[in-house]
Amino acid sequence: MTLSVVIVSYNVKDFLEQCLCSVQKAMRNIDGEIFVVDNASVDGTQSMLKAKFSLPNVHLIFNEKNLGFAKANNQALRLCNGRFVLVLNPDTLLQEDTLEKMIAFMETDSSIGAAGCKVLNADGSFQLSCRRSFPSPEVSFYKIVGLSALFPKSRRFARYNLTYLSTEETYEVDALMGAFMFLRREVLETVGLFDEAFFMYGEDLDWCYRIKRAGWKIYYYPGTQIIHYKGESAKKMSFNYVIQFYEAMLIFARKYYSSSKWFEAILIVGICARASLAFLRRALVRLHAPLLDALCVAVACLIGFKWKFKEYPEAFLEIALPVYVAVQTAAFASFGQYREGYRYSLKKLFPALLVGFALSSTFNFFFKAVAFSRAGLGFSYLTLFGLAFGWRIVARLIVQRSFSGAFEPRKRVAIVGADEFSQSVAEKLAREVGKNYDIVGFIETRESEASRLPAGSVLGKMENIGEIARVNRLDELVFVSPSLTNADVLSAITRCDGRAMDFKIVPQGMDVMIGKGAIDELASSVPLADVEFNLSRKSRQLGKRLFDLAILPLMAALSPAMHLAGRKEIFRSLWDVLKGEKTWIGAAESIDGYSKSGVFVGKAGVWSLWSIQKNRSVDKETLDIFYAKNSSLGLDIELLAKALFR
Repeated sequence: MTLSVVIVSYNVKDFLEQCLCSVQKAMRNIDGEIFVVDNASVDGTQSMLKAKFSLPNVHLIFNEKNLGFAKANNQALRLCNGRFVLVLNPDTLLQEDTLEKMIAFMETDSSIGAAGCKVLNADGSFQLSCRRSFPSPEVSFYKIVGLSALFPKSRRFARYNLTYLSTEETYEVDALMGAFMFLRREVLETVGLFDEAFFMYGEDLDWCYRIKRAGWKIYYYPGTQIIHYKGESAKKMSFNYVIQFYEAMLIFARKYYSSSKWFEAILIVGICARASLAFLRRALVRLHAPLLDALCVAVACLIGFKWKFKEYPEAFLEIALPVYVAVQTAAFASFGQYREGYRYSLKKLFPALLVGFALSSTFNFFFKAVAFSRAGLGFSYLTLFGLAFGWRIVARLIVQRSFSGAFEPRKRVAIVGADEFSQSVAEKLAREVGKNYDIVGFIETRESEASRLPAGSVLGKMENIGEIARVNRLDELVFVSPSLTNADVLSAITRCDGRAMDFKIVPQGMDVMIGKGAIDELASSVPLADVEFNLSRKSRQLGKRLFDLAILPLMAALSPAMHLAGRKEIFRSLWDVLKGEKTWIGAAESIDGYSKSGVFVGKAGVWSLWSIQKNRSVDKETLDIFYAKNSSLGLDIELLAKALFR
């Protein structure tokens, strides 16, 4: 047998499926075998493998727990029968010629023990870690202090990632990355398998070190290329992967540089520092909402009681204030304000404040020693409402980037492919209202492909893709056509190198879009009868009406600065909202509250999602239905802010 391919997966189902399809295409003319070892994934990987990949083409090994990269690879390596062995990550995409070219290169020199090819990031840039030097104390020092980044062309300082060498030439290197390691079988028999002391990271460096020490050569070969979506399995893990990375470096240093105590000390400091930063970052992500609320309660109480005290009594600062903060924060938590996805929710903010006020008032009633003023407490809660409401709105507009997509920059997207499937993908992307996609057009991959497309929708041909991207100021390319090979995709990405763009692939038979370390589910048509619209609820209609009336004085005050036709139109809008004939944020097209197709979309708006988003790839009715389905106070405020400050 010529080749054995070994892939270890962990919670990367869609990446793995795309990878296996590309491997099978690349092995069509090769006598070989594929091993997939799954480390107890919980994302449906195992059921997907059983349904789509099985013997005799693919050997499946399912572990009951995550054994780590080294041990899982060794499970399959012990069973390999090929003259050559490829250790491959599941988040990779191979060209159709990758395996044949690697075999041909290895056969040119029997002294080559291992080789790696050119590896690209998802954006088409070169992945530096695909060829590197061993992390000796000197090389690591230059990397840590930043000299390698300051002097990328220096043979002395830039040895860590060999950035002073051309990416288009073949040469011997110290080490390869574990994402793609092509080995001769004799190497396994000479140096053994991965060292299982490494759980994740470092095992590839250790293996390369042993291969070089045994007298074999290791080469970087740019005659073929792959995409590596880099670190997808690690993203699924906890912040422990940071610790595992530095612990792997520490194991490597103790194993091969034990005489350098200062190097070991630097690594230990690095482990502690990075682990602490990772822990703090995760803690801040989880705790920033309750911490901000606690700060708002404290500030509101200090403001609300200021009229009563020239100087705050110690009992107030040491007892009453901490109790108010604790009670109100607990009230927010009890109403689910800190659950994942609800940190910036406005829906239950007011009830939580009412409960907190009631509990704090009860505290004042029973503990007279710290009952300073119920009026002060009332003023404090009025202030707190503004502060808590305000920071959530700011977070929705800046951090969360707005649910509606109105605050997302418009993405100019071209579809590579011009057949019926490409058109269906374009339609699905257009329905992703929150992503703000603007479908600019299609790029032909073969003659007569675009015969059924509307006139003017074809931007050009595949061979001119770089120029098409530049002229049309594209932000994203989506590769769809079934006539495209993986080699075509990688070649196109390379030709667009230097332009800040995203590249995504819609694999045949998969209703997902893969790119830049992310999986996007493509929108599908949902029967409107099965959808519950928020705007259809009486409570939402009442809340919307109260909101319209509440901000009427504000809108009247701001009206001279609004972007409306003129003063008559301004006052006509104010009068229409007051009478209830219009709403500030509503439908672009509404006939007695319904769209053309008979879906309830509510009153016509002074502004609509369609007028604010300005995405002409989506029709008015689609955006009106999206708004009706997802209507909320927060969404109205987002869109109103966009309308006023655009």
